[in-house]
Amino acid sequence: MNTTSHGHSLGQPLAIAGGIAALAVLPFLAGNAYLEHLLVLWMLYALLALSLNIVIGYLGELTFGHAAFVGVGAYTSAILSTQLGLPPLLGLPLAGLVAAGFGLVIGYAALRVVGPQFAILTLGFGAILFTITNHWVDLTRGPMGITDIPPMAIGPLAFDSARPTYYLVLALVLATAWLCHALVGSRTGRAFLAVRENAPLAASLGINVFHTKLLGFVAATAIAGIGGAIYAHYIRVITPDIMGVHNVAALIIVVIIGGRGTILGPILGALVYIGLLESLRVAGPLRMVIFAALLTGTVVFLPGGLISLWQRWRNAHKSENNLPATPTGLPSTEGGAK
Repeated sequence: MNTTSHGHSLGQPLAIAGGIAALAVLPFLAGNAYLEHLLVLWMLYALLALSLNIVIGYLGELTFGHAAFVGVGAYTSAILSTQLGLPPLLGLPLAGLVAAGFGLVIGYAALRVVGPQFAILTLGFGAILFTITNHWVDLTRGPMGITDIPPMAIGPLAFDSARPTYYLVLALVLATAWLCHALVGSRTGRAFLAVRENAPLAASLGINVFHTKLLGFVAATAIAGIGGAIYAHYIRVITPDIMGVHNVAALIIVVIIGGRGTILGPILGALVYIGLLESLRVAGPLRMVIFAALLTGTVVFLPGGLISLWQRWRNAHKSENNLPATPTGLPSTEGGAK
């Protein structure tokens, strides 16, 4: 191995280690509780966007029902802890399992169609779950929501404030990012990408397209359920609005802005989304108008998302060092980037 390639092989692990170290010290640099709260929201949106990216980025399907699974996870853990007295830590995996169960049923019915029909079906299923949550007062308390949800805790360690919750969600984001990286390099991940690029061709190669999509969809809903449970125990109050279409739109925006089909894209998109919404508060009623204009500009001029800027720089750097460039829009074995 020559010096250039050796330096290149060491560069990525060092960059990842440096990025994780930077994320670890961020709460100490925030300076106040509100900025720490924004950091928690960033990590929560990043976790949920990574889960949605499995469907949009790796399977190539657009879903409008993802927030419903977030709500299922949130309500599952909240009900188990407030009405049955189960520890929140036990409610976390159960929330993921229940959300995955709903994902299995809905995916089994909806994934038999593709394109706009699939998106409309997921929107309809999401609306059904929202309606049930809003009207099943005996279980969910309807529009009043569930209050006094206990904080997440692991033994004596209670995640009852922003800083410890940030580290909990950060750990889950890093774990999910690692799983996505491992997925892209695995046989299952290659099947995902093959189905996304050309489903008929993938089927001709022996890939079960329906089962592949169903597996990815269920995995995405399980992660969404866990994210919803953490949100419920952090905010301590949930209402049916958590399943609203506006939350679906927010997650889709995060994935598109950052770069779908990549690992860093959803994390970067979540940072931009939370940062822009907060910084544009001074604009008052014009905040959403400005945000929509910025989003439109991103989609038009950076269709690959903000992560495509990094990919262009990396390809240019490889060209300077006579290394093979990674074509933008194709998966890279280095980081699972599309």
